[in-house]
Parts: sequence; structure tokens; C-alpha cells
Amino acid sequence: MSNEIELKFEIEQATIKPISQFFESLMILQHDTYHLENTYYDTPDNYLKSHHSSIRVRGIQTHSQTKQYEITVKSSGHAIAGLHQRLEYNANLPNKTLDLSVLPQDILPKTVDLDSLAKQLQAQFTTNFTRRMWLVAFNQSKIEIALDCGSITIPNGHQIPIQEIELELKTGNSIDLITFALQISQFRIHLFSQSKAARGYRLLKRQSIGNMNTISLDHLQLKSALTKLLKFWQTNEEYALTNHDLIIYQYTLSQVNAHLTKILSSIEGVETKQELKRIFNQWSLQVLSIKDIGLFAYSEINNQLKLWLIRLLLTLSDQ
Repeated sequence: MSNEIELKFEIEQATIKPISQFFESLMILQHDTYHLENTYYDTPDNYLKSHHSSIRVRGIQTHSQTKQYEITVKSSGHAIAGLHQRLEYNANLPNKTLDLSVLPQDILPKTVDLDSLAKQLQAQFTTNFTRRMWLVAFNQSKIEIALDCGSITIPNGHQIPIQEIELELKTGNSIDLITFALQISQFRIHLFSQSKAARGYRLLKRQSIGNMNTISLDHLQLKSALTKLLKFWQTNEEYALTNHDLIIYQYTLSQVNAHLTKILSSIEGVETKQELKRIFNQWSLQVLSIKDIGLFAYSEINNQLKLWLIRLLLTLSDQ
């Protein structure tokens, strides 16, 4: 089982062509395009979801190869803004039939018996999308870029679109991943905390995105305070974008502004403090006159500030 570290972004239709051209200009080690068909399974009472796990069967079709199949088990791990860290296990399958016998017994919670689970699993929803993939060399790292366009579909035929970019660290260090993401923040993209599986479950259950009304960072250490603040910011930003709620968005950003002012004035010994404060000051000036949620949420300065804060969190985790 590998530990997957990736950044996820939503993108607009108009961004696809220019950002693809940018990816083509990089030091490309591998490039491919393929179609992915994925079926997600769970028990009728959503046992896997409630235990922060998922099982999917994926069909992979490239131009040059016959269709291949694999089963994947993922833990939900944790997401900070658009940074996702989780455990993942993959195994090849001969066809699209679900087969848990290829999985090690300890891949799921200890209380789970794979034979018993296999009898209860049912298809819940599917994701179907075309993926353009670039594996690039960047600084001391290798980063896989995935541009996904398609849809999530539940059994009654209802769909929601997939239009996103994933940056996955294959080898190297996480700071390179953040540095690369800062380069593509020049395009209209938006850090995104929701996995395809989470969106599929919400569509299936007809659940809307929630929001956080208040936030208190009293008596928290720096790492905990930043983690909580980024969750508040990201959750409410995604809520505001979905529900076109400018009042919630303005309130959220005013809270982020106030808390970050206190946090950044108190940090000591951080190598990137001056650059972080410079970005924050620019962001603070623009927050004062927001009239359009999407325009600001997808802006370069908004993404840059989040990425610099994620970078700081990763640095603190390494200490």
C-alpha cells in the first residue's frame, strides 16, 4: 500500500487549452491519454464510507492497448484545502468483475472479513472520464499531472461533471509539489477538497455541501490553528461557489483575514515568513472589494496564499 500525496484543482472550460499547452512545454518524461471507467462499491448501509474507505473497479482504455482492469482500495486519509494524503492499494483484475480475493486481508479495518464483505457489496455510482496524463521532472521530483474531464453518474441517471486537475507527487519532496502548483496558479484554477468518491456519495444521497458558521483558534498550536483555518476557508468557499452565497463568502474571508493577521504576526523562525506576509498583504487588499465569488476563488492570489499556507504546514510537519 502506497501513501498518495496530491493536490486537486477544479478548472474552468476556458482554462483547459492554455493550461494543457503549458504542460506540453515542461520536461515531459511520459505522456498519454486514456479513458477511465470506474465503479464504486459499498454495502447497503455504506459500511466502507462510514469507515473512511472506498473500493472501486477501474477499466483503463488507451489507444494502443486492450482494456485493462484493476481494483483499488483507498482510505480517506485527510485533506487540507486541496492537498490530499491517503493510503492506496491497487491490484490487477482479469475483467471488470469485482474480486476481493486479490486483496490482502489487512487492507481494510481488522473487523472486516473480506469473504463476508464481498457478499454485501453493491455498485453505488460510476465515474467516467478521459484523462490526459503528463509525468514531468520538476526540480528534484517527478510529478504526475492528470487532467480529467467527464462525469459522475448514479443509477437513476443523474450526473454531475468532472473537470479537474490532480498533481501527484511520484518521487521527490512535497515542497516541489507546492512550488509547481504555485506556477500553475497563474491559470484560473481552484483548490478542491472533494474526492470523486465523496462527490458520488453526495449525489447518491442527495446531500448538499455544508458550511461552517464559526471558527475559534484559541489556545491552538500553530499547526493545529492553520489546519483548522484552512478547513473553515475551503469548506465555506466550496459552499459559496455551489450556492452562489456572496454573504457567506465575504464573512468567511473576513474571518480568515482576521485570524491570519494574528497568526502571521506571531510566527517566528519560519524561513518563508516574509514572502508569506507579502502574499497575505496583497490578498488582504483584494478581499475588501469582492463582488464575484468565482472571480476571486479562482484568482491567482487566492490560490497562492492557500498554497503558501499548505507549504508552511508541510514544513511544520517535517520538524
